[in-house]
Amino acid sequence: MDDNTARHDYPVPQPRTDRTRIRRHADRGVPDRIEEFLRAGMIAHVSYVEKGSPFVIPFLYHYEAGHIYIHGSPGSVTLRILQDGRPVAVSIVLLDALIASKTAPDHSANYRSVILYGRSHRVSDLAKKRRILDATTDRYFPGRHSPVDYTPATDDSLTRMELVAIEIEEAQAKARTGGPMGPSDEDADAPGTAFVLPV
Repeated sequence: MDDNTARHDYPVPQPRTDRTRIRRHADRGVPDRIEEFLRAGMIAHVSYVEKGSPFVIPFLYHYEAGHIYIHGSPGSVTLRILQDGRPVAVSIVLLDALIASKTAPDHSANYRSVILYGRSHRVSDLAKKRRILDATTDRYFPGRHSPVDYTPATDDSLTRMELVAIEIEEAQAKARTGGPMGPSDEDADAPGTAFVLPV
């Protein structure tokens, strides 16, 4: 993490309007952990509307200083569409455990999640592309660095690769922890079984 990121010299993602208000289990809201979850997540489901139809596409991603970065082939229809500054919504979920209860409605899961809203735009600067892609590789493969572990991308390959930044306008985080919470889960004499299954 660089000094700028450490000092939060950028708009820190947080809830701002009613669209990031948690309506069910508001007690599970953890807005102070938004950036923690964004850095820990592995897959970002990016959703947008094109010609009146909704789309959602999963991407590997990199989070940095209030932005989500996604990349791919110039043949990607989604990356081509997302270059125009349109609004997008992104969902990131980390599943930590499955929760079995003695009552059917009380089966659940322990999770960490972020929902964010922002606007997307194309990144064309080659130096920035290289830096973001190197950071993405290091995030998924900690300790791997070019040129020791892999051949660095050429300028030509970077030119032919699309990088899209999603500037986060607002976000909310939610999490569940703990064990079964059904009405009879702690009653040893009640029928059935209750347990936590780590994922």
